[in-house]
Amino acid sequence: MKKIKTILLSTLAIVSFSCQNSDSESIENPSDYIPIENPNATPYITEVVDFSPAPGQFINYSTNAETKENIIGSSDQFMSLGTFGGNVTFKFDHSILNTDGNDLAIYGNSFKGSSEPGIVMVCQDLNHNGLVDDNEPWYALKGSEFNKSSTKHQYSITYYKPSATENQHIINYTSSYNGTEENGKMDFTAVIPYHDHPMFPAEYTENEITFTGTLLASNTTKEGDVYYNNKYDWGYSDNAGYENEEKLRGADLFDFKNAVDINGQAVQLNAVDFIKVYTCTKEVNGWLGERSTEIIKAADLSLLSNEK
Repeated sequence: MKKIKTILLSTLAIVSFSCQNSDSESIENPSDYIPIENPNATPYITEVVDFSPAPGQFINYSTNAETKENIIGSSDQFMSLGTFGGNVTFKFDHSILNTDGNDLAIYGNSFKGSSEPGIVMVCQDLNHNGLVDDNEPWYALKGSEFNKSSTKHQYSITYYKPSATENQHIINYTSSYNGTEENGKMDFTAVIPYHDHPMFPAEYTENEITFTGTLLASNTTKEGDVYYNNKYDWGYSDNAGYENEEKLRGADLFDFKNAVDINGQAVQLNAVDFIKVYTCTKEVNGWLGERSTEIIKAADLSLLSNEK
C-alpha cells in the first residue's frame, strides 16, 4: 500500500496543522491572549518548528537539518520551500506584539522580475508550551489577491513520488478545486544541467504528499526565452522586498491587523508566536525552474528598530 502524507495549510478552510496533543486553553477573544515576554528577546527566529517542502530544484540540495539552520538568527543564507504548498513554521523567543503599523519582516531573495510569493499565517501559543497544538487556530495575513475571483481558496494538490525507474525530474500530480479534479505533471527536466538531483523531497517516506491552501493566479510573463515572475501588490513573502533599503533591504513587511479567520473575517490579534509561510503559486518555467518562495530570515520589527 502506498503511503500518503497530507498537509493542510489553511486559509478559509483548515486552520490546524500540528499533530501535537495538548490541553491548550481556548480564549473567547484572541485579543485577550497573554503574550510571552522575554527581557532578553532577540529580533530574529530562534527555532524552526516544522519544514515541509514541496518538489523543487533546491529541494534535496542540502539536508533538512542544514536547511532549517539557514533561517535562524541574522542569517544571510536561504531556505527554499519548493512549489505550491511547500512550507515552514518558525517561532521567536517571545511573542511579537501587534503594534501600530507593520509588525513583522520576512526577508527573501526577490528582485525585479523575480518575485516568488508566499502566504503568511500566524498562530498564538495559547498555553505557552512552545508547541503548535491542534486546537490553536491559524490565521492568514491577507494580501492584495485575497478577495480576487482568480484566487483559489481551498485548492488541493497531491504530488506523486517517481519510482526508482522513472524520470526523477517529472512530478505527476492530481489537483482539486471547487469540485473539479485534474491530472498534470511538473516538468523539471530543463533544470537538469544545474540541478541533477531528484525533485521530490527525499525526507518523505511517503509516496504521495498532499497540500491544501490558497493558490494565486499566475502573473508570470515571458519575453523570448526570459521569464518574469512579477510582484503582486502587497502582502506576500519573497515578493517585493527589493524595494526596501538599509535594515529592511530584501524584507516584505506584514501588519497583524490584516489577520483573518477561517471564514475570511477580520480578527484582532494582540500578539502572535508562530509564523508559517507557504508557496502560493504553482508554476515551472523551463530553465528557470519552479516559482518557489525563499526565506532568508525574519524579524520582529519593534526589536529590529532598536538593534544597533
